[in-house]
Amino acid sequence: MPTIRELYEDAIKYEESTLAHYILLLLQEGKISTNDDDSVLERMPIDAEKLDQMIQSNYLGFSKIKIYSIKYAVNTFAFVYAGSPADAKLYFFSRTGKQPLNCHELSLDYMMAVGNRFINFRDWRKEQKQFPCIVGVYKKEY
Repeated sequence: MPTIRELYEDAIKYEESTLAHYILLLLQEGKISTNDDDSVLERMPIDAEKLDQMIQSNYLGFSKIKIYSIKYAVNTFAFVYAGSPADAKLYFFSRTGKQPLNCHELSLDYMMAVGNRFINFRDWRKEQKQFPCIVGVYKKEY
């Protein structure tokens, strides 16, 4: 079983906001320590009000920018970084004049071939200068 420290580090790395804030709250209150087995979380009560306040204030500073796949033609998709699906669709339409057919959030850990390298959306997001932005187009060929 992983320790609280390992679980907390993974929650930060993979931007699991609720889990990371929950662990931090319990650490601050002295209810758990970083060397505890992560199974102690099963027995910990949740102070929903405090946890909600931490998450809403984004105490840990997680990026609110996600990656969205927008289908806009048969087998053709654009990848857009934005704060919400609505923002992604609006930005896409304003830049291309094409009406999105659908919009789905993708995992930031999904790997893409970009030029001569492979990179996940989480690391690719760090290379962008402003948001929202369109970073690529993919056409499925059968």
